[in-house]
Amino acid sequence: MKRILGALLGLLSAQVCCVIGIQVEQSPPDLILQEGANSTLRCNYSATVSNLQWFHQNPWGQLINLFYIPSGTKQNGRLSATTVTSERYSLLHISSSQTTDSGIYFCAVEPQYSPGTCSLYTNPQLGSVPLPVTTTSRGHLSSICIA
Repeated sequence: MKRILGALLGLLSAQVCCVIGIQVEQSPPDLILQEGANSTLRCNYSATVSNLQWFHQNPWGQLINLFYIPSGTKQNGRLSATTVTSERYSLLHISSSQTTDSGIYFCAVEPQYSPGTCSLYTNPQLGSVPLPVTTTSRGHLSSICIA
């Protein structure tokens, strides 16, 4: 399952090839809850994004896409997510937690850019020398254990 997760994260990275310096921070990093408790995870990001998704990896390694939520609020059963684009954060709320909610949660973002402003070349008239592509996404996963 690590291979699939690596491939997915690689795919998301490839989509942001022209963006440098976005930081993603998630909190809390670890959480232990009693069954039936509520919890909220927060994802802060440092640039305007065109895509934000929440994922859950259960204890058996299965990766589940919970929400695609670039802005606004969505609900699916006991889970809800809200993204506030003007303040650059998203929340994932779990109501009445169950043991099946245990696992690792993380958000993934795709920074917004204008195709006209993104160039992989220093100066096409001087020989089209490619620039190195750099992304510096930093993130934290949130681990939840329901007892």
